Amino acid sequence: MFFNRQPKESPDELANRLQKEGRIDQLEKELQRYIPGKLGVKDRESYYHLWGIAAFQRGDRAIAFDRFKEGQKNCPESAPIRFSLGQEHEARGEIDEMFACFDGCTFPAVSAHHMLAAARYAYLWGQPAKGVAYLKPIADAYFQLGIADDHFVYVRGLPFFSQTWSYLVAFAWMQRSYDETDDFLSRSKAKLSDYDFERLDRFYQAHKRSDYSEYTAELAKDLATRDARFPSGYQRVQLSALKAVDGVDPVAAIADLQSIELAENDFPWLRDVILVHTARCHWKAGQRDQEAVERVRFLDHQKLLFEPDHAFGFAFLDYQEELRPIYQATKREQGGAGYDHKSPSRDSKNV
Repeated sequence: MFFNRQPKESPDELANRLQKEGRIDQLEKELQRYIPGKLGVKDRESYYHLWGIAAFQRGDRAIAFDRFKEGQKNCPESAPIRFSLGQEHEARGEIDEMFACFDGCTFPAVSAHHMLAAARYAYLWGQPAKGVAYLKPIADAYFQLGIADDHFVYVRGLPFFSQTWSYLVAFAWMQRSYDETDDFLSRSKAKLSDYDFERLDRFYQAHKRSDYSEYTAELAKDLATRDARFPSGYQRVQLSALKAVDGVDPVAAIADLQSIELAENDFPWLRDVILVHTARCHWKAGQRDQEAVERVRFLDHQKLLFEPDHAFGFAFLDYQEELRPIYQATKREQGGAGYDHKSPSRDSKNV
């Protein structure tokens, strides 16, 4: 039930205040004080978006879907609501509807972070052309800035250049054509500054040749002279992963991968890179039983698989191709079981 008096602060101001006060769990209750029909266009959009997010955050995806659907009805031009609705369609296994939502979103109306997520869904569902389309406005934004330095672009709301680039290469690999990434790299070298494009290109060429021997020699040399005070887990895991791809002895490759000791200040997800490469080694060797064990462990840790930039950077794009159909089948099964598609919203009176 709504209160008679409309709050003076906007829904966004409410959410920000509750966040600062450590009471964000009260957001859903506080939002019920608003009469959305009496809010201005911007505040109405924020209300419906937050109203859906509140249900999502407490784990009620069915209610979140209903609320985002209602939000789209009342704010049909809202790209953030459309994006959130697309995510809920994906959770329901409704992939055509998901892409219809994402196709109506673009950067900067939707944040670069969210469009990168849309590109990740395109990767998961085998739609590389859509992934490239979602990333194009982000890629164009680097050229508007003229600088590719990671910190410089990040503070301006863009992903690291290397992350966007790696997504684009993953999509090129899926499409079996590097024409667009070749052109993008050439333009980047000519028009962007403050970035080590030569090293990026060396890894790119190694990927295209499926031969990382020159790059691993360079990486091993770098590690030998690296200051021990700084974390090196990323480089050590990458070195072992690339050597495993080039190698012919799966037993030796697995032993090398599993011998890596990660420090507390290394990325925790590097353990899952070791895990997925262990599974890949068994897969390449035709060791189905061992591969199945490691695959199940990996999928339990990384339910959405790894992002395409990691699959490219650690050279397991080929193995994740084997895993994507498993993800898709699981998502369709979970979506069908997790939603009551016929019942109306249980709290439609509140929106």
